[in-house]
Amino acid sequence: MSWRTSSRMPVISVMSVVMLFAAHIASAQCDGPKRPPTAVEAKAYSDGFALFQRMAPPTPPGWTAIDSRTESVITFICADPNYNFTRWSFSRTFNRSADEMQARGDAALRQTEAVVARAEERRQANAAKLADIERRQTELAKRVAAAAEQQNLAALAAISADSDKLAAEREALTTDSAAETEATAIGAQVDRDSTAQFTVIVGETEVGRSSAFKPMPSAVGQGYRQDYQESSGNPHADLVVVLPPTPSGAGQTVVQISGDTARAEALLAGTKLR
Repeated sequence: MSWRTSSRMPVISVMSVVMLFAAHIASAQCDGPKRPPTAVEAKAYSDGFALFQRMAPPTPPGWTAIDSRTESVITFICADPNYNFTRWSFSRTFNRSADEMQARGDAALRQTEAVVARAEERRQANAAKLADIERRQTELAKRVAAAAEQQNLAALAAISADSDKLAAEREALTTDSAAETEATAIGAQVDRDSTAQFTVIVGETEVGRSSAFKPMPSAVGQGYRQDYQESSGNPHADLVVVLPPTPSGAGQTVVQISGDTARAEALLAGTKLR
């Protein structure tokens, strides 16, 4: 398995995708054939579910949590009857409360309205200058027509230079980089540290990582992390701990945590790796 470098969730191989999908629908409704799990499959699932429940960090105050799986046992599998499923993935998604996000949205709306008001004031203050640029551009258009009729290349070159200067003046008057920067920051603040995910994969046989993941200290197993900024500019971290293989289990257990850098680190600290 390899983990991607530019977003929150790991990229896994085609075979792992097939296995993960089949495992996901094992406890869902089947459109096609289904079968009872084998004793090995049922035990792998139940052991993995119990491990996930034991390991998962507590929900942060003011947050909610939703688990990808809530059943402690599986009763059927939607899959090839000749295939054995012993790899299972269990995830818990943490989200800030709806009230908190609503409060953030309301505050962002007020801030955005203030930014828009200031931008409108700036536009009105520059209205006379923009009108003068329009007048000068109209005059340039007439000069272009006259020079073209006379085939005066030198005059056309001079007019082109004047036109470029006017375009630069217009750009300076109409571009409000400060407002754009402020609006971007407002949006980033709304999204920052609003969601995180904790995942346990049991029975993993394709453990690997991209070069973006660097070793990190771990009390148990091998730890890796990648840190980057989201498109909004918010800090983000993907943390991975590969636990030692167990004598009785096939494959390895992999813990993945994704979220705001500080949040991911806090969730890892609350994870019961032993």
